[in-house]
Formats: sequence, C-alpha cells, structure tokens
Amino acid sequence: MTIEIRPCADRDELRDYGRIVSYVFASEEGMDDELAATQPEWTVCAFVDGKMASTLGVWPFTVRLNGVPVPMGGVTAVGTLPNYRRRGLLRQTMRKALETMYERRQPLAILWASMAAIYQRFGYGLASTRVAYRFDPRLAALAERPQVPGQIELLNVEEAYPVIKPVFIEWATPRNLVIHRSAELWRVSTFRPPKKGLPVHVAVYRDADGTPRGYAVYTAQSVEHTPDEGEQELQVHELVALDATAWAALWEFLRAHDLARRVELRAVPPDDPAPLLLLEPRVLNRRTQDAIWMRVVDAARALEARPYGAAGRLTIALSSDDQCPWNTGTYELETDGPRAEVRRVHGPDADITLEPAALASLLAGQWSASFLARAGRLQADDDVKIRLADDLFRTAYEPFCPNGF
Repeated sequence: MTIEIRPCADRDELRDYGRIVSYVFASEEGMDDELAATQPEWTVCAFVDGKMASTLGVWPFTVRLNGVPVPMGGVTAVGTLPNYRRRGLLRQTMRKALETMYERRQPLAILWASMAAIYQRFGYGLASTRVAYRFDPRLAALAERPQVPGQIELLNVEEAYPVIKPVFIEWATPRNLVIHRSAELWRVSTFRPPKKGLPVHVAVYRDADGTPRGYAVYTAQSVEHTPDEGEQELQVHELVALDATAWAALWEFLRAHDLARRVELRAVPPDDPAPLLLLEPRVLNRRTQDAIWMRVVDAARALEARPYGAAGRLTIALSSDDQCPWNTGTYELETDGPRAEVRRVHGPDADITLEPAALASLLAGQWSASFLARAGRLQADDDVKIRLADDLFRTAYEPFCPNGF
C-alpha cells in the first residue's frame, strides 16, 4: 500500500475531494458552494495507491483575537472514506496541514468539530461556546418596553449586503474570534439558507438619523402544526446590534411575526443580553454547546500576536507537543498590554506549565488560568503567578465565532 499526502493537483481532484466530503457528512446538497470558494492549494489529502481516501481543507482566515487581526488556518472538510479508516490517514493529513500552516506563518488553527474527541487527540482546545435560543415569540417579552426612535427596513440579500457589511465590521472590530468575512464567506455561510431555494430576509434597524445600527438575517418557513398553533418558524442566522436600542428594536421585530410560534437563534454570543432583558428569561430555552476548537501551531507567534488585559511578565512552559514539536519549550512573555514580546528561555522553572490544548483555551480567553489550574490543566507553584496569568489573558469580549466553515 502506497500512501501519498499532498494537496489536490487541479479542479478535477477538487471535485473528488467534494464527493468524499459529501459522502462522509451525508450532505444532500453537495459541496458546490464550498468548492466554488476553495482553491486546490488549500487542501491536504491522503491518496492510497493513487486514489483519494482522506480529505482536509485549510481556509486562509484573518480572525480577531481580543480585537487584533491574526492569520489563522480554518480547518474544514475533514473526512476519510470508511473503507480506508483506522489506518492513520487523518493523523498524517493533520500533521501535514499543521506543518503547512507553520510555514505560512498561520500561528493558530481553528475548526468546528464534528466530534470533539477526534481533535483533542491532535492538541485542539476549546476556544469558544455557542448559545442557541428556541422560543415562542408570544412569551419572549422584554421586561421594559423599549423606546425605539428609528425604524426597521426589510431588504433582500442583494440590497442588504452593502448596507450591513459596514455594520458588521464595526461590530466585529473589537471582538474576539470573529472572522474577517470575504464576500464568499458571506455567501456560503451568513446568507446560506437552511434549505436550498428558501428566501433569506434581512431586517435592518436605522436610527432616527437613518444610520444603520443593526440587522437580523433570517428565514421563515411553514411548519406542520395543530389547529391552535401558528404556521411559521423563523430561523435567525445572525443578529448584530451596535447598541441596546438596535438590539431591542430587532428583538421586537422578530416577536411581531404573529403567525410564528417558534423563533430559533442558532448562533448567539455567550454574552448576549437577552437573559438580562427578558421578563421571563427561561422561555428562551437557552442551550450551550462547544463551538470553535483552536490549535496552537506556532506558540511564539501566537503569544505575540494578541493584546493582553494588563502589563506584566510571565514565563510559560509548553509541555511536549507531538504534533508540532517545534513548540515544545519555555517562553518568556513580556507585555505592556497592547503589545507583547516573546522569547524562548532556558534555565529557571516556568511560572506556569500547560499543554498545547490548554494554551489554546487560555489564548482565546475561553478559560482563565485559575479555572485551568483547578481542573488540573495548568500547573504553577505560586498562586500569585496564576492571578497574573488571569489578568494578562483577560479578553474584552467572550470568544464567539458566528460563522460556520
């Protein structure tokens, strides 16, 4: 058996890549949209005796990390045909992908995990959570009736895109783990309907001066119902608001769909204000699950890339990294807050010691150093150093990625 690990050579092999991914994930609609946005050099595949058997893609993303743009590899389309599994093909393709990202100076890799157990084996740590709501709009009243001086404008996708793109950029700029969106990412993710052919609507809130301050991207569809129920379900793909008034206006707009008995928001920031503002928050049926998983590809560059929550100096030991062996070692981080310098050091014991997965969670701001220490994922002899790490790795916003990929 001959195994070759390499990118797709051309568009013909990219079609084979798409067929394998469609099979592995039982996709009824295929991979047409994704393939149109994918370049062959963004893939890493395993070929067994000349036949493609395993796939992996790496999108070249720029992602806000505590408000600063950082290059990252967006790992996607990971799959192996069942007749080629249990042969270590995924391990080889992942290792090659990490080496390629390292060469391309992408210090971090991110992905949505179909099964978290798979990626924890490769050093990925949880970097964000995703919240979802599912509620009857009749019951989701705000505790205080909002004063809304502006108005909602209904647009289709083509009309809305140039209006809401600047709103999204303003919203995303200070945040944490939000991807810089290309036109393709808007198309294949934000504006993609749950069912092909279903219209996508955009509600834009404009303030009293006519300035766009928020928007909701959503679909509405008929559902089976009993005689005393409504006939529609709204699925909200994204709700972005630049201030509390815009958020309240959009919330009330969603509630004004009198024929809907179910509104579903599937991608809500963990710090969304709804639980604080609703008269009865439990009607949200709030659910939380793992979202983005992150992998440290280049520890020195990753530590140097983001701003920090305080000034200070901390020595960090990264224990053995079998997937990215160049990371193993001790790093001295010195920061004034906005900027950081990182250098490898030798000699004295480190202030904190942790594994690559825990470092990824710490960098993202998903878990504090104190929490990781209590969970046994971070070691330190001095509680003062743990509290310093808490201060340094604090983020202005909780990590949240609204886009699938």
